[in-house]
Amino acid sequence: MICTAPYVRELNEGVYVKTVKAILFDLGNVLVRFDPKIAEKAYGAYGKIWEGSFVNYLMDSDICNSYMEGKLTSSQFYSRTCRYLKIKIKYGEFYDIWNSIFFSDPDMEKLVSDIKKKYPEIKLALLSNTNEEHYKFLEKEYKILEFLDFYVVSHEVGKIKPHPDMFKEALRLTGTFPKETFYTDDREDLIESARTMGIRAYQFTGHQRLREQLDKSGIQV
Repeated sequence: MICTAPYVRELNEGVYVKTVKAILFDLGNVLVRFDPKIAEKAYGAYGKIWEGSFVNYLMDSDICNSYMEGKLTSSQFYSRTCRYLKIKIKYGEFYDIWNSIFFSDPDMEKLVSDIKKKYPEIKLALLSNTNEEHYKFLEKEYKILEFLDFYVVSHEVGKIKPHPDMFKEALRLTGTFPKETFYTDDREDLIESARTMGIRAYQFTGHQRLREQLDKSGIQV
């Protein structure tokens, strides 16, 4: 259900802006940090992996994209990835390494917590290209996701950003218009895609810069 027409409020400096009613966060290198080189090095113990090959595979391959779109089961992805990388590794060990690339960002955890406490009326949502095993792991291990109200993940939607369906699903769940919706992502191309839909989108370069971007939109934390 889409909400009624957007309204405006006056900031201290006298600038009028449409009120932000929802904030959408990307996951990797926004809410949590990740480094695929960690997995590349670990998988190297199970076969010869050229430097950079796993990183390229993770970030831009048809197999990984299909897994993120939910078109492959975790078992299928395991088998195809082992064949692609030419490694021999047990299923459990494979996914232990697969999930080892993440580490927390205390500054972002505090920022999201502060927003939740100070602006309980603002809907917070995850908008992420991810996959079944990564998402299950992060949901279990990282407290920052508990502060969010909605979760829009590619393997459940069946599309990956920049497909419009990802953004449309986020707007549907939050019940907001694009101009009432703030979005942050570390990828410039995804920011541009969101802007073409009218979403107030900003490239993420760090928690302090994000605070400044939020402040310009009337969210002071």
